[in-house]
Amino acid sequence: MINTQSSAGPARRPASPKAVPVLAALAALLPASAAMPVAAADSVAFPTRPVRIVVPYPPGGPNDILARLLGQKLGDTWTQPVLIDNRGGAGGNIGTAIVGRANPDGHTLLLHAIAFAVNPTLYGDAVPYRLAEFTPVSLVARGPILLTVHPGVPATSVKEFIALAKTKAGGLNYGSGGNGSSLHLAAELFKAQAGVPLTHIPYKGTGDLMSDFLAGRISAVFLSPLNAVPLVKQGKLRALAVTSPKRSPALPDLPTIAEAGVPGYDMEAWFALLTAAGTPRPVVNALSQQVGSALRTPDVLERLVTLGVEAAPTTPEQAAAYIDREAKRWDRILRAAGVKAD
Repeated sequence: MINTQSSAGPARRPASPKAVPVLAALAALLPASAAMPVAAADSVAFPTRPVRIVVPYPPGGPNDILARLLGQKLGDTWTQPVLIDNRGGAGGNIGTAIVGRANPDGHTLLLHAIAFAVNPTLYGDAVPYRLAEFTPVSLVARGPILLTVHPGVPATSVKEFIALAKTKAGGLNYGSGGNGSSLHLAAELFKAQAGVPLTHIPYKGTGDLMSDFLAGRISAVFLSPLNAVPLVKQGKLRALAVTSPKRSPALPDLPTIAEAGVPGYDMEAWFALLTAAGTPRPVVNALSQQVGSALRTPDVLERLVTLGVEAAPTTPEQAAAYIDREAKRWDRILRAAGVKAD
């Protein structure tokens, strides 16, 4: 059973003290010992009341789509309501901070993506949470991003897109669902590696972005396949390439950006489930196992493939290590490129 709750975020708390360095903060999330045995985790009575999954973006985006898919499956298994709570704003920072302050019992979860790991770099001291306030539960999904253009843009390949951008004063514009989103980072990495001028237009969420993109007010978007694949197949958008190092099973004829003219380009979107730090380890382990079981069911696997991503269940330790690697990687990239929140 799944319910939807959407409301404006509460008053923003003052900025936290200077952000904890990424490596040290996430290292604190890693336990000294291996995950508890399955039998021990299975003995935990969880959940004992409704579970809330906070999505730190407005409805309609990839985080929201995955949260609803996962929430439906978990709710059916638990026979407890799972509420999807969209708390958009400030590049995902508002909703994220809510979970960091939540009661550490596992009943308040966060479905986030790469912005969780990179916002401390983008926002600096203004970020309203610390990485040490969270415990990763599991990765949820991973997949490529699609470089898409409006059909009115006269470019049918990556090389044509680069050439066209170089003829425009200030380059072509591109939109994203917000600063620090995977869509924003994919475009900035492309801009740096291809040496192409692009102007970023950040939106408060994917819904508003898509309205302008489909209307032709935005030239290009690096778009999640969860949003892009149906529109590409309907001919409403034109896909030029995928950002991953290998082609997408959902669009096997679409080249990678590396194949299409930008050697070495490599970018994947990822999504993770987290909870407040201090949540008892048996609860975290039980949650991780339950999420993994839900993601491995045939109907969920099939649905994710049609959306252009793949299930990526992990242990809490694996999720923490992955987020750590991504945070350090993007910290280097963004600092070298001088990218800050717009």
